[in-house]
Amino acid sequence: MSKLKPYNGGQWTKSRFHSFVAGALRSVTSRWGPIAQAKKNARVRRGFYLCNACKQEIPATLPAVYKSGKKKGKPYRRKNALVDHIRPIVDPVKGFQSWDEFISNLFCELDNLQVLCHECHQKKCQEERQARK
Repeated sequence: MSKLKPYNGGQWTKSRFHSFVAGALRSVTSRWGPIAQAKKNARVRRGFYLCNACKQEIPATLPAVYKSGKKKGKPYRRKNALVDHIRPIVDPVKGFQSWDEFISNLFCELDNLQVLCHECHQKKCQEERQARK
């Protein structure tokens, strides 16, 4: 087994393994109660939510877009009301510390969750990426 790829029978690097595990953990957060409650609390009326950042009433989804950006393939509706962690799951300055910390931050309580529109969420993520650099 290669030292550079010690996971999955020598096919994955440590980074690829971490991405795989983190992705699997993130996928089960949809069943975490506080996340559903945060979205429920932000609901203004059917299909509309209040963005915690811009304070605008936003639709749950945006009109159909194409993955390629061109009118090819099957269009899909993009989510617009996103539940965001106020304190990042992985600290942008310290980086990944441990799986225990990652899981604890990922499955947090309601006081660390907010609903953001797609645009505000993109801005927040961009700021975190800049802090990481």
